[in-house]
Amino acid sequence: MGYVELGAAAIVLSIAMGTPVAAADTAGLADEIVVTASPIFSTPDDLATQVTVIGRDEILNKGASTLGALLADEPGIAQSSFAAGASRPIIRGLDNFRVHILENGLGGDGVSAVSEDHGVPIDPMSAEKVEVVRGPATLRYGSEAIGGVVNVINSRIPTFIPEGGYTGEVSGSYDTVDDGRQGSAMVEASTGRVVWHADAYDRIADDYRIPGGTSRQSETWADSKGVAGGASVLFDSGYVGASISHFDSDYGIPVPDDLSDPTFINMEQTKVQTAAEFNDLGSWAKTLRVTGGYTKYNHGEVGMNSGDVGSRFDDTLWEGRAELLHGNVGPFTGAIGIHAIDHDLSAGGEGGDLLAPTTTKTLAAFFFEEMPLTDVLKFQLGGRIEHVAIEGSAFDETTFVDHLTDKSFVPLSGSSGLVWQLGNGWVAGGTLQASQRAPEALELFSKGAHDAMGTFEIGDVGLTKETAYSGELSLRREGENFSFQAAVYETKFDNYILKQYTGETCGEDFASCTPGGSGGDFRQVRYSQQDATFRGFEIGGKHSVAKLDDGTIGLDGRFDMVRATLDAGGNVPRIPPMRVGAGVYYEANQWSGRIGALYAFSQTDLGAFETETGGYTLLNAELHYLLPKEITHATPVELSLIGDNLLNDDIRNSVSFKKDGMLLPGRDVRFVATARF
Repeated sequence: MGYVELGAAAIVLSIAMGTPVAAADTAGLADEIVVTASPIFSTPDDLATQVTVIGRDEILNKGASTLGALLADEPGIAQSSFAAGASRPIIRGLDNFRVHILENGLGGDGVSAVSEDHGVPIDPMSAEKVEVVRGPATLRYGSEAIGGVVNVINSRIPTFIPEGGYTGEVSGSYDTVDDGRQGSAMVEASTGRVVWHADAYDRIADDYRIPGGTSRQSETWADSKGVAGGASVLFDSGYVGASISHFDSDYGIPVPDDLSDPTFINMEQTKVQTAAEFNDLGSWAKTLRVTGGYTKYNHGEVGMNSGDVGSRFDDTLWEGRAELLHGNVGPFTGAIGIHAIDHDLSAGGEGGDLLAPTTTKTLAAFFFEEMPLTDVLKFQLGGRIEHVAIEGSAFDETTFVDHLTDKSFVPLSGSSGLVWQLGNGWVAGGTLQASQRAPEALELFSKGAHDAMGTFEIGDVGLTKETAYSGELSLRREGENFSFQAAVYETKFDNYILKQYTGETCGEDFASCTPGGSGGDFRQVRYSQQDATFRGFEIGGKHSVAKLDDGTIGLDGRFDMVRATLDAGGNVPRIPPMRVGAGVYYEANQWSGRIGALYAFSQTDLGAFETETGGYTLLNAELHYLLPKEITHATPVELSLIGDNLLNDDIRNSVSFKKDGMLLPGRDVRFVATARF
């Protein structure tokens, strides 16, 4: 795909890197963590950098409505938490256009990277697992992967025949903090060599309660639902399949600028994905994976009482990948591939265009290779070359006139890593990476009011490529009784693209942006470039300390911090605070539970026009019970009771644009029931 003249043919001819394992390869991996975001399906110990994997049980028990909320407590990951329906993951202080969110290895996250008030149209309830990957393997995904890749994996395109011919799951939960009700159902069934999939989910939440009596945070309600279906034809050496899904979400925007007419977002997305995998192609060519996708997305920022649409975003994405896994090329084995994108985006509304229609076309080639140096030492290498062509309307600030502009960039990226098996389960890793990112259309061409954000955003058509040079050292161990992971890293950016407040304000059009800050109700935001440096450290682990009846009691802990500064002086805005946490857990056949606390320090390293954010303590607890089989007639049924923010502490998120007027949810008790068959 990529270039429009290739059209729909790209869906068949291009491929997906993140496709789940093929039918013939699945059986031996059922009880093993397999990282599909790498082209060579691997365990975390096979990669040179840290990997985070969230499984299905944890997804259901957390009950998170967004990917940001799902991942927010993991070491090195925070969330933007702009609204109940809008929260993206922030990885090591990097977000938006530097964190690439995928579904089964393909894009289609709408316009969530454009602005913090935009939700990701992928609900965690649709995921079987979520992977967060950094390092050499991420270069296959392009410029938005400088910070990392969040890959949401589901089985909407089935890759194996269910045992017994069918499988299914039904789950429901209730949250006290927002009277939230959510439910999901999934079923897969085979008819011969054809496997069918269907899933649906629905969640409704009122404004959530915050500390301080019975008060609630206004405009934090959310109502989202989705439905999907897919099918695959499986054969001895692979499969061919397709899926279609629809996502629909309405959610409020807290701390409205107009109290008489608060804003809510009405979002819809329809997505089609296709995938094919062909194995055992020959002595050198091992596997060919082909995946493509089409996504149609729109949302309006609507006045609750007036019904007026302040801003509207329309987004159409065609994407395809083709990847060939190969045998030995000298000492190397790995994968080579091509990747193409055709992306149309526009943003307008009552106040005029925030972004006139733009088209971004990307065509890229990449590789990922591995070479054993010794029996215990492995070298990994990744590279990518892109051509990015962007068409849009640049704005002349002196004449207030748009003029059509073509911009093109050739980002080059390379990464290398070492994986050292130290013995007794210990693995050390190190990576060096240089990644370039082309400016996005919004960073180049924006020039208008964004109602839900309360900002007037001004791009810079003169922006150049952003380059990140990064290094990381890691140490980890996975084991039944003891697991550990730690990493230290530094990333130096040349021409880091910033989105910063200027201290001035604007009205609905550019002519109102008068110097001195008296132009109107919208805070002025400009895109610019400076050199910047990110440094950080993260550590986590768990240790079984005693056997108790048929179970195990143990301890876990974590710590993370990131420091981000501008080389010319000052701090990068909206950076997560330093955090430390610990807990006690119990694991047995029928019962399991945990109680733990996470303390976030005050954030006093402030960017321009930012305010200090106080620290907080988050106390959580959970208890799970698997009903006896004689009661459930051999159908696994698990009941869970989960408490969040049990101290009812005041929590403000330092990376949120709304933090000064918005508290995160207070004390919550969640009830979850899940049955599988």
